[in-house]
Formats: sequence, C-alpha cells, structure tokens
Amino acid sequence: MRGSLWRPRRSPIRRTSRISRRRGSIQGRPTRTRFAWNSPRFDPVPPDTFAIQGRVVIVMSSKDSAAPGRLRSGSVGVGHIVFFVVSAAAPLSGVVLGVPVVIGLGNGLGAAGTFVIVSLVLLLFSVGYTAMSRRVVNAGGFYTFVAQGLGRVPGLAAATFAIFSYTAIQAGMFGALGAYVNPLVHEYVGLDIPWWIYSLIGTAVCWVLGVRRVQLGAKVLGVMLVLETSLILVLDVVVFVTGGASGGGPAGLSWEPFDPKTIFAGAMGIAMVFVYTSFIGFEATVIYGEEAVNPRRTVPRATYVSLIVMGIFYAASTWLIINSFGIGAVIGIAQQDPGNFAAQSIEHTLGRGAVEIMNVLIVTSIFAAVLAFHNTLARYLYALGRQGLLWGGLGRTHAQRQSPHVACAVQAVSAALLIVVFAATGAPPYTGLYVWATGVGAICIIVLQAVASVAVFTYFRRNAVDNRPWQTFVAPALSVLALVSLAVVSLSNFSLLVGDPGPIAVAALAALPVLAALAGAGRALWLRRNRPTQYAKIGATQDFLPESASQPGPQPGSTSGLRNPR
Repeated sequence: MRGSLWRPRRSPIRRTSRISRRRGSIQGRPTRTRFAWNSPRFDPVPPDTFAIQGRVVIVMSSKDSAAPGRLRSGSVGVGHIVFFVVSAAAPLSGVVLGVPVVIGLGNGLGAAGTFVIVSLVLLLFSVGYTAMSRRVVNAGGFYTFVAQGLGRVPGLAAATFAIFSYTAIQAGMFGALGAYVNPLVHEYVGLDIPWWIYSLIGTAVCWVLGVRRVQLGAKVLGVMLVLETSLILVLDVVVFVTGGASGGGPAGLSWEPFDPKTIFAGAMGIAMVFVYTSFIGFEATVIYGEEAVNPRRTVPRATYVSLIVMGIFYAASTWLIINSFGIGAVIGIAQQDPGNFAAQSIEHTLGRGAVEIMNVLIVTSIFAAVLAFHNTLARYLYALGRQGLLWGGLGRTHAQRQSPHVACAVQAVSAALLIVVFAATGAPPYTGLYVWATGVGAICIIVLQAVASVAVFTYFRRNAVDNRPWQTFVAPALSVLALVSLAVVSLSNFSLLVGDPGPIAVAALAALPVLAALAGAGRALWLRRNRPTQYAKIGATQDFLPESASQPGPQPGSTSGLRNPR
C-alpha cells in the first residue's frame, strides 16, 4: 500500500535506549518514555508537561501537573465528561421542545428513525474526531483541530465562529430559563419577577460552579440529569408495558416509525435539522482533554458513550411517545399544540402529578445545559488567552483549583450583558431570545462540525502519525460528505429555524456568524503581518511546555519532524 492516498510513508521506528527507558526524574518528577516522534505507530502522550531530548520524548507524570497557569490534569473521568455533554444536549428539553416540532413539521412518524440516522452520522464523525484528539490534546476544541488541519487563519476564524455559536445558544437557553422559571415561581410562590432576573441569577450560579472546578459541576449536572431522564424513562417503561394507545402490551406497539419509507417521507430536511439540535454539546468532549484522566482513552470513550446514550434515549422515547398517542393521531396533536405535546403524553400515561414534576425538571434541564455551555465557552476563551491570541488574562487559572477562573468571569459577564440588552428591547424571552439565538447557534455548530470534519481528514493526510485506514481516511471522508449535506439542509431551512422575525432580522442574524468568522480571520492575518511570534501560536500546543523543556524539536500536532509535511 506504499504511496496510497490514505497511508503515509513509513519511517523507521526509533526506540529509546536502555538507559533512557529506566525510570528517572526530571526536576524531581517521575518520568516514562515513549517512541520517537517519527514512529509510524507512535501513540503520543498528551502534551501535559514534557521535555524533548534529541528525538526521544520523556514525559513527566501528570499526577503532579497542577502548576499555576495550567488546568488541573486528571481531575475528570469518563463519567464526568459524559454528564457534561449529555446535559448540554438537555435531553428533557429535547423531548419536550424538539420532538413535537420534528413530528409536526418534519417527517411525522419517521421522527424516531431520524434520531437513529443522525446518531450514526455523528458516530461516524466521532471516529476521526477522537482519533485526532489522541494527537492533539487542547482545551480549544474545534479551534485547535481546524488550525492543525487547515491552517492558522481558518483556525482562528473557527475559534471566533465557535465562540459566537456557543454564546448564541447559551443566550437562548438563558432566555428559556427565565421563561420557564417565571411562571413556575409565580404559580407556587406568588412572586411576579421579570424573567431576566432569573436569567441573571442563573449566570451567577454558573460562574460559581465553573470556578469551583469541573468536579463540582459534574456532580450537580449528574443529579439533574438523573432526575430529568428518570421521568422520561418511567414514561417509556409504562408505554412499553401497556402498549400505549393500542392497549395491547408490547405486542401492540407499532414499529412503523423505524420503517425507511416512513423516515424518508415528509420534510426530511427539517426533521434532520431539529433532531441534530438535540445532540449539540457532544462535541465538547475534547475540550476536557487536558483535565481528563488519560485523555487518549477517556475522551474517545466519553464521546462514544455520550452519542450512544443520547441516540438510544431519543429514538426510544420518541417511538414510545408516538405510540402513546397512537399512529393515527400523533401528527395532528403535534401540529395543534406542540408546546404541551409531551405534557399531554405524560398526563395521559402517568397522571397530572407527573406533569407538575416535569414543569420543575424542565427548569433543571435547561440550567444543566446552560452550565455545560458555560464550561465550553470558558475553555475556548482560556485556550485563546493562554496563546496570547486574545487578552492574556483569559489564560490564567486559579491558584488552588486550577480552573480557568478569569475566562469563567468574562464569559459570565458577557452573558449577563446580552441578557440585560435583550431585556431592554422588550422582546419575549422564549419566542424572541430563545428561538432566534438557538436557531442561529444550531446552524453555526452544524457548519463548524462540517469544517472540523474536513480538518480531521486533511490533518491525517499531512501528518504521518497514524496509518489506520478506517480512523484516518474512510470514516473522516464519509463524515465530510454527511455533515456537508446536513449543513446545506440546515442553511436551506434557516428562516424556519429562527422563526419569522422578518426579512431584515433574518438577514442580520445570518450576517452575524459570518462577521464573527471574518473577525477571527482578520485577526490572524494581522498577527501574521505584525506579530509573527503570536501568529505562530495559533492552534499550536507548544504552550504546554515548561520553560525548561522548550527546546527545538517536533511538537504534538505539528508537522515539524514528520515525514511528508506539506
């Protein structure tokens, strides 16, 4: 297969000497050694703190890597990351808000099967995505991947584009939080406080939890996630046992929602876009690479587990909710009253008390999503600040907790400003802030993921670090085709996703993400011309190196010292 498209040229394996294989110490820390960088099967250690001696890499133990200015390594495991990304997708919100739209405006009964298709597409994307995460461990997520695969200018453009996208989604979720908390408090407590007060309180709580390290945040998200999913799982079990509207037990359930003819009927494009929004957040697994226990294994496992759990949950729940209404009636109900669609199914199956529980848990579900997006945004800002591409203070970490406390504060303040400005316009929090901001952010994330899939494919063509065909060629190529198609469909349905605010507002909303990407590209071009040293840091991982280890040599994710650099 020498010279084939997917397999890079082999280079001789350079193993460490007998002396270098012995456990020693660097600056008083235990060390271990790996293969040289030019090994074709080299499986690089995450760039935690390491020194380069010639062509041999000696890696320090990550147990003692809680140095100032660094994120605390080894602080999160697979369970922590899964809770964060699944909570960011807000499963209860997806069922309550997304499923009725897919059924009523999309492909009707085929909604359940559409969740299976989108899950498979995202799993396909994750193959190359997680393979690259083993080589590029950085809190920058998509930004670092695009910079490594496509170049520094597209990389910084992806960074500002990603910040805009997640900021828009988070702002929309804060609007939904205020919209749901306000009537709930008014009904049970009797207070009539403006919605934006609750949104600001949520911002402050996110700030505190973000600074107090991700473990505390993961525990909070874990409790919320268990509560909200338990309600839907109870509904699923009861419908499965009773047979739903048919009343014939499991044998009476209809499997028509998984029939290919049903799935590809109706407005399939609209259905796929809204189904995709239910998965937004899974891609954030890689941003916890620096803080993960053994990120080379933790990040891929967390990604696959998150997608599989969400895919099964959404597909099964949608299928059973359809059966709870009956095949002949469910589409009409979803079209007539989408806001109370899930509540009607829960009340009919579990009683009015379960609906009251749902009204509380939908608030916790939204807050869990907001907290997860807060952590994602804070780490994007941290990565850019640490490399000097934005204000350097963003790259500081807490002296004791090693959390990106400055980035958390800046992110919280920016969210509060957006809430205050939008509240001053008098627009409603749900039909205004939530629908517009979330619609724009969802489309942007789809486009960003499509660009990232191209970057992953290109990265493995340029770097001789992995010669596995499925992980580095076949799956990335197929994911490019799938995600580009999904991006085209989402853009064609832009006006539907953002509602109907008018042609001028639609044009303005469409222009904002483009301007965000152009701002990043412009900043990169300016740095290349005026500050080449800072420009060289875009997407690089050298900033992990301690001063004593900043010797010349190939770095993780760079083409220096690799075979066939282009």
